[in-house]
Amino acid sequence: MFIRQLDFGGKVAEYRYMPKYPSLKQQEIPFTFEYTNKLVKLLTRIAKTKPYIEDYWGTPLEVELLRQAKIRAITFSNQIEGNKLEERGVTKALDEQDSQSDEKDIIEVRNYSDALEYIETLAKDKKRVTTRDLCDIQKLITRDVLKDKKQWGNIRSIPVDIVDANTGKKIDKCPEPHFLKELLDELWLWIEDNQETDPFVRAFAFHYLAVAIHPFADGNGRTTRLMQHLLLLKADEKIARYVPSETAIMATRDQYYSSIRQCKALGSLNPIIEYLAECFAVAAENVIEESKKLIKKSLDRKPEARQQKILSLSKQNKEFSIQNVLTALPEVPRRTLERDLEKLVKEKKLRAKGDKRSRIYLKS
Repeated sequence: MFIRQLDFGGKVAEYRYMPKYPSLKQQEIPFTFEYTNKLVKLLTRIAKTKPYIEDYWGTPLEVELLRQAKIRAITFSNQIEGNKLEERGVTKALDEQDSQSDEKDIIEVRNYSDALEYIETLAKDKKRVTTRDLCDIQKLITRDVLKDKKQWGNIRSIPVDIVDANTGKKIDKCPEPHFLKELLDELWLWIEDNQETDPFVRAFAFHYLAVAIHPFADGNGRTTRLMQHLLLLKADEKIARYVPSETAIMATRDQYYSSIRQCKALGSLNPIIEYLAECFAVAAENVIEESKKLIKKSLDRKPEARQQKILSLSKQNKEFSIQNVLTALPEVPRRTLERDLEKLVKEKKLRAKGDKRSRIYLKS
């Protein structure tokens, strides 16, 4: 707070100015960022992946992509915190939901799956996200894992530090418990003040702010990653459902903790925002590459998949030729595609005009 004196015709009036986000400032938690060239390029990379992934919506491949994204999000978000289960073990744990287990790694996996389902419920709700939502997510994450039930879904009443789960090394000291209410109030205020900010920047910034505040005794990392996911879904960034950026974070975990330290040192959110943006871009690009491989396998085995791809061309183009089909499906022999086209014309799903060599196809 600072005081400014103004003179009105010999009468002095004092105005007291309270800086915005005073608790964040007091705790030296940065809350500003810049659209640097690096950040803009990373956001552009993310934007370029959207049309490719959206092209799979409503196709048989979509179910596989969603299943794969869920398994990987659960696997790697937990692995960041020390869970030892690989994708196969996670799949087995989820397939055997009815079986009882007191093994911590399995409980964490099932908890995270439940939390992801809850995130989908919250995403459909038009209400603003609150501290209560944050607590509910943390409760789902930590139930039957933390021995002290008082720490399930409740703001912490004990001091904690940010610690590298892999090495046990202290990354940063967290605010004392009596500061948490004001800090969380300012966190939601920051979210409201940044409604017009790019949704990815906003979600990634929230990620750092929540981690820096560290509102819980345990489960902060997983809860924060789920909240990042929720904020993207609420901003109608449906691509987040298909992109488990946790895979890239786990692969560069040292850089993750390093970017947290850099934010504090530089007094800026840019290190973590740029790091998380790159993780999302890399994960999205990997989804596209893996999707192409899945499509190739499917095309080799299923003519229906090839024909569906051809029909998608008729939606995108008023007219197209066999050459356009060859470009879209370079791994499939020309004669096979010609037979597919003949079949689609015979079934009146496409129309053809012109002689065989220069034939043009149109949507029926």
